[in-house]
Amino acid sequence: MALSTFSEASYTDIWRPAVDENNFTAPYLYTQVKSSDFQSVSVTVQADWKTLFDQGGIAITFPRDDTPLQWIKAGIEYTDGAPYLGVVATQSLSDWSLSPMLNASDSKTATIEIVRDKADAWVYVHEGTSRRSLRQITWAFNEDTPEYMHVGLYAAKPTRESESGHELDKLAVTFKSFGLRTTG
Repeated sequence: MALSTFSEASYTDIWRPAVDENNFTAPYLYTQVKSSDFQSVSVTVQADWKTLFDQGGIAITFPRDDTPLQWIKAGIEYTDGAPYLGVVATQSLSDWSLSPMLNASDSKTATIEIVRDKADAWVYVHEGTSRRSLRQITWAFNEDTPEYMHVGLYAAKPTRESESGHELDKLAVTFKSFGLRTTG
């Protein structure tokens, strides 16, 4: 995929803060792959991040009939007045982590990668010629991983704009250089 843009309205998210509060309302463009074949996924994400919790990036989900949906999302998320690199891993509840963006000259863009390493998923950001680890998710590919998983892109805007007259403004998130690597 060379270039794609999502324009997302307010009140969308991928988040589960409590067992009875499952919010998977963000648009999610994905493909289904055999879990045992998945090796990695990467994308460059860019937007004019300005409102609390504006976000976009990669999402992988592990759908099953017998348990609530499990997922990993990784990308850029706006909080505390600036864009950060955010990762959420949701097994039963969502667990959120943030890391600063080190490229001060371009805090609107990041290249994110999720890589399978045996039973783990590692989330990385590419910064110039280096790759920095953001998070290790140890449950991602354990023995009870479903046969198929969904791998794709998402954008979310959980909060409305605060400026009068702009409350319903959308967030335009652009994705470039999508790459999915499998063994199959």
